[in-house]
Amino acid sequence: MAAWATGAGQALIDRELYLPKEWTGDPARCRAAHVPEDRAFMTKPRLAEAMIERALPDLPQGEGAVWVAADEVYGREKAFRSFLEEHHLPYVVAVQANTPVLARPGWRHAGRLVERVAQEEDWVQLPAGPSQLDTRVWQWWARRIIDPGEPVGDEAWARWIIARRRPEEPAKRDYYLGWGPPGTAMEDLVLVPGARWRVEEAIKLAKSACGLADYEVRSYHGWYRHITLAQLAAAFLAGCDAQAAREQGPLASTRFGQDQPTLTGDQRGGPR
Repeated sequence: MAAWATGAGQALIDRELYLPKEWTGDPARCRAAHVPEDRAFMTKPRLAEAMIERALPDLPQGEGAVWVAADEVYGREKAFRSFLEEHHLPYVVAVQANTPVLARPGWRHAGRLVERVAQEEDWVQLPAGPSQLDTRVWQWWARRIIDPGEPVGDEAWARWIIARRRPEEPAKRDYYLGWGPPGTAMEDLVLVPGARWRVEEAIKLAKSACGLADYEVRSYHGWYRHITLAQLAAAFLAGCDAQAAREQGPLASTRFGQDQPTLTGDQRGGPR
């Protein structure tokens, strides 16, 4: 599922049904569920790309107008990151500790690079926006990466490796790769991965108020119809909430989204 998040709130905007190879490799089973004959197996990153392509015509234009956030199921795949770059979409995506970052021997993996390079005084304590546990403060470390095969100069977009940790658990770290306008401040950069929880909030609303998970469909088309209507209803409610908040006064939120809308994705909990 894909969500759109700004300072005014968040809403689900698209969906794709993940069919494992056990399904797509069984024509009889697919026919019984009315799965289209041309529906081949697609990995979750390919499904995410399809949703992003559909959203492209409606996205704000301009340098860094919208950022993409995604978890490591997508972020660890270089092809997905290349897709975003080809469409000139800045991103901060989660990656695993063993994700290759640099070609230099011994520094290839994200976790190893941070372990060797990050000094204790380099970690900066910054909020990453509101979360399910209220506004959580993390310690962040970021360094720009130079790729020898890419152009350099003021116009060239920047790459970053980013790590975060909780102050009380410094040995446990999360890792991210970022790409975007070179002048992006670290305070703004960390807001993008902090937006990942927003898709979960959008799903929670759709489940509790719009019956997103209350279906017993037996067909491919039935699933899409139910999910689409539930998402539409949830988006309407999100719009009502945003309008009510505007009428009541300034939003009691962080800076996130006021100048940095984010497209986020979720892949947990079965075929989404």
